[in-house]
Amino acid sequence: MLLGSGCSELRGRRWIREGNQLYREGRYREAVAAYERAESLIPNFWLLWLNKGLTCRQQMIPGSRQPSNQQAVHCALEAFEKLRQLRPSDPRGESLYVQTLFDADRFQTLADLYQARLRANPKDVQAMSGLIQVYTRWNRLEEALQWYQRRAALQANDPEAQYAVAVFLWSQLFQKGGGAEMAAFDPRPDPSKPKEKKVPPPPALGDLVGAQRARLADLGIGYLERALKLRPKYPEALVYLSLLERQKAIAFFSDPQQYQASIDAAEKWRRQAEAVR
Repeated sequence: MLLGSGCSELRGRRWIREGNQLYREGRYREAVAAYERAESLIPNFWLLWLNKGLTCRQQMIPGSRQPSNQQAVHCALEAFEKLRQLRPSDPRGESLYVQTLFDADRFQTLADLYQARLRANPKDVQAMSGLIQVYTRWNRLEEALQWYQRRAALQANDPEAQYAVAVFLWSQLFQKGGGAEMAAFDPRPDPSKPKEKKVPPPPALGDLVGAQRARLADLGIGYLERALKLRPKYPEALVYLSLLERQKAIAFFSDPQQYQASIDAAEKWRRQAEAVR
């Protein structure tokens, strides 16, 4: 029995070496087949599952819904799950499993995973950060914002946690109607053409406009003010205060006085940022 066990291990390791060589040659399907032959011989050898998972990942095509791609995803996830079971202390199993879920757009699975962690430990900051990443990649931005806020509330004495909420809000305002064309428009009357009516660029579908834009900008400004109370000399926070005021100004193209107030505030924060650098 011992002799048979030893022979099985030797044959299994030989198939792993064969798979490794095929991997280096870029023959990934053949490499997976070699690893599968090793599975029946040495199923509890952790390195087998690491190598098989990495090989399956090489066959994944981002964004593809083809059956062959889903098979590669399943193969990688199954291998990394086995690695996690065999070597729970090895961080690669967890890291590669989660990364594969992200690469395969398995957002619901990821959300469930992080939610389960939070049920076990409501103060798990890493799980909150994971949910932020999941919902941002999933384009479910309201939920991403909620988790940014929950993390900031949990880390109420961390200026960077407050700052992160504001940066996220600025990025959404910039991407949804706050680009260069909008920023370049000035609704204030031209002194040389006082009767000329200026027409702003039309917003695109999904842009943040009007009261919604002003509300989100104010929300970000509030978080930056909290960050500055915790760290008075925080140049990055001052820079984003200026940027958010400029994004807010876009909400007031129909109200030149409100627009002017936001532009003046943006300039004030810009000067303060320069002063503390």
